[in-house]
Amino acid sequence: MSALRHGNDPFGVAMASLLLLLSAVVIPGCSLPGAGNAIQIQSLSDNPVLLSTNFQTACFTHDPKSDTSFWLSDVPVEALLEGRITEAQIMHIELLWFPRPGSTPIDSSATNASIRYIIITNGEVGVYIGAGFVLPHGKLSKAKLTVSIRDASLTLGDSTDGLIDLLSPARLSGRFTATNNPELVRQFQLATSQFVTDALGRTRFVSNQSESRLIASVVFPDAN
Repeated sequence: MSALRHGNDPFGVAMASLLLLLSAVVIPGCSLPGAGNAIQIQSLSDNPVLLSTNFQTACFTHDPKSDTSFWLSDVPVEALLEGRITEAQIMHIELLWFPRPGSTPIDSSATNASIRYIIITNGEVGVYIGAGFVLPHGKLSKAKLTVSIRDASLTLGDSTDGLIDLLSPARLSGRFTATNNPELVRQFQLATSQFVTDALGRTRFVSNQSESRLIASVVFPDAN
């Protein structure tokens, strides 16, 4: 179960339910122990909210000629395809360039990935967008890959009318281990884009490389 904490006072039951999400079914072939997929999202408001995720599913694909994408989810792709989700967290990370040891600045100004964080709570949908520094620990050709995210930024980019935004602006950090599974990545990309499009009532592609580069340039305009 995800942990949500307010910086000063406890939330009431109704408010806390907006972001307190349940763990879901693990997808065979692309699952890992939850303890290895811990990511925290900290709002930067005067009354900060801390959202601790614990994704049970993490997969990725790497194509040197196109893109490298990571998908994390606490719901199975089949449920997304059926459109029967009322509580979920899904994250898409697109690696724009691979950091090289000794030549890449590893600090808050280094931005090499775009991030989309989709939260579904009480049937309402929010699409957060951001960018930050993502460090794969190993070669992208590996069957499994551990990845660190350092001080990425997030802000609400789109949502259904009933969503209450308790996060924007926010910082995201954490670490996860993903399985190389291009077919499952494709399924998550299509299913999530369709789910979000249906919820918002307008076309919304959750994975798009040109949009990813725009997100990175807008969130960190002076990044290296």
